[in-house]
Amino acid sequence: MIIVLAWLTASILIACSDDERDDEVSAIRVEDSTEVLYSDGTLYYRITSTSPLEVAVAKADRNVVNVRIPDYVRIDNTKYRCTSIGAKAFYNSEFLKRVYIPNTVESIGYAAFVNCFQASINLPDSLKSIGAWAFWRCFNLKSITIPNSVTVIADGAFSQCGLTSINIPNSVVSIGGHAFKGCYQLVDITIPNSVTSIGDETFEFCSGLTNIDIPNSVTSIGGRAFSQCGLTSVTIPNSVKSLGVYAFEGCANLEDATIGDSMTTIGEGAFYKCSKLKSVAIGNSTTSIGGHAFQGCSSLTSITIPCSVTDINRETFRDCPNLTSIIIHAKEIGSWFEDLPSIKEVILGNEVTSIGQNAFSGCTGLTNIMIPSSVTKIGRSAFSGCTGLKSVTIGDLVTTIDDNAFSGCSNLESIAIPNSVISIGNGVFSRCYGLTKITLGNSLTSIGSSAFYLCRGLKDITVPDHVTTIGTMAFEDCYELVNITLGSSVTNIGSYIFTGCEKLSSIHCRNAIPVYETLFSLGLPKIGFATLYVPKGSRDAYLNTEPWSNFKTIVEE
Repeated sequence: MIIVLAWLTASILIACSDDERDDEVSAIRVEDSTEVLYSDGTLYYRITSTSPLEVAVAKADRNVVNVRIPDYVRIDNTKYRCTSIGAKAFYNSEFLKRVYIPNTVESIGYAAFVNCFQASINLPDSLKSIGAWAFWRCFNLKSITIPNSVTVIADGAFSQCGLTSINIPNSVVSIGGHAFKGCYQLVDITIPNSVTSIGDETFEFCSGLTNIDIPNSVTSIGGRAFSQCGLTSVTIPNSVKSLGVYAFEGCANLEDATIGDSMTTIGEGAFYKCSKLKSVAIGNSTTSIGGHAFQGCSSLTSITIPCSVTDINRETFRDCPNLTSIIIHAKEIGSWFEDLPSIKEVILGNEVTSIGQNAFSGCTGLTNIMIPSSVTKIGRSAFSGCTGLKSVTIGDLVTTIDDNAFSGCSNLESIAIPNSVISIGNGVFSRCYGLTKITLGNSLTSIGSSAFYLCRGLKDITVPDHVTTIGTMAFEDCYELVNITLGSSVTNIGSYIFTGCEKLSSIHCRNAIPVYETLFSLGLPKIGFATLYVPKGSRDAYLNTEPWSNFKTIVEE
C-alpha cells in the first residue's frame, strides 16, 4: 500500500503545472537485468554519486506524454540531487510532447531525446554539456535557448530538428559535426565570437539558411559544413586557415564567396556545383585548391589565382562552361587548367616564372596568350591542342620551350622566338597547320625532332647560326616550305628532316663543312630539283659528301 501511494504521489506531482511543482519525488528500487534503477512510476533513476548525492534520469516510460524532471529524488529516505539526463533516456519516446528540465541538471547525455518527434523541451541555466545526438529528429523542437554555461555543442546535437532560429551563447567554443544537419526550417542563427571551429556537416541540408555570419574567431570549417544550404553569399574571415572537403557543395543559390587571407587550403569539392556562383575572391595565403573545388560552378565567369598558390588539382574547374577569364599570379603553373574549352582569356602576372606540363593543354577557346618576361620555361605540352590560339607573345627571359609545347595549335599563324631561348623541344610546333611565319632567336642551339612536323603553311624558315642540332624529321610534311636557311654552326642533322617537303626548291647551308652521317638522309623526294646554296669555296666539299652530292645544282654564295 505504501509503495502504491508513493507511486501515485509521484505521478500526481509530475502532472502538476509549473507553479505547483514539487521539487522532490520518491522512487523505489526496481529490478533490471543490467543495473540497479529506481522508479517514481514514470521515470527511472540511476545513482551516479554518493558524495555528493546525485542521480541521473536513466530512462522513461515509452508511452509518457508530459514529463517534469524533479530537482531531487528521495531513495530509501536519502535525498539525491538530479544532475543529469543519461544516454538514450527518452530514446524513441514518440508520444512525448513536453519536457521540463530543472536548474539542477548539468548534463544531457548521448542520444537522450532521439526520435522524440513531438517534444518541446527547455534547457535550464544550470546546463553545462549537451551530448552527441541528444535531440536528433526532434521535429517539433522549433526554438531552443542554449544557456551561457554550455561550452560545446556536440556532434549531431540538434540534427534534423524543426528549429527555425537559434542563438548560440558566447560560452560556446566549438560546434560539432552534424550539430544542426538537416534543420531544413532553420533561417536564422547567430554564431558568437567565442566559437573557434565548425565541424563536419554542421549545417548540411539547412536549405532555409540564406545568410551566415562566420566570426573572426573561427579557424577551421569542416567538410560539408554548409553543404546544400540556401546561402546566397558567404564571407570566410581571415581567421579561417582551412576549408574542409565539400564545405559549401551544392549551395545552389550561392552567388559570391570571399575567402580570407589566412586560408591555406581550399578542400576538395569546397564549392562543388554551386551553380549560381558568379565571383569568388581567393585569399593571398591560399597554397592549395583541391579537386572539384569549383566543378559545376556553371555561372562562374572569371577567377584570380594569387601568387601564394602552389597546387591546383586538374579537376578543380571542370564543368564551368562560362569560365572564360583567368588571371594568374602563381609563381609556377602546373597542369591546372587542362582541357577547359571555355577559357578565352588568360592573363599571366609578372610573378609567373614557369608554365608547367599540360598547363593549358586542350583549352580550345583560348585565342591569344602573352607570356611575361618573368617566365623562364614553357613546359611540355603547355599549350598543346589549343586549336583556337592565333597569337603568342613569348617574353625575353624564356630559355626553354619543352616538347610539344604548342603542338596542335592549328590556328597559330605566326610566332617569334626571343633571343633568350636556347632550345626547342621535340614536336614543339607539330601540327600547327596555320603557321606561316616563325622567327627563331639568335641564341637557339637545338631544334628537337618533329619540331615543325605538318606545319603546312610554313614557306620560309631561317635556322640561326648558333644552332648545332636539328632533330629527326624536324620539318617533315611542311608541304608549302619553299626556302630554308641552315646556320653556320649546324653539325648534327637528324634523318628525314625534309620528308614530304615537295615544294622545297632552295636550301642555304652557311656551314662551309658539310654534315655527314652514315645513316643521314634528307628525305627529299625530289632532291635533284632543289638548289643547294653553300658558302664560297665549299662547293667541292659538298659535291664529295653524301647526300649533298645528289643535288644537281650547287651554287656558292
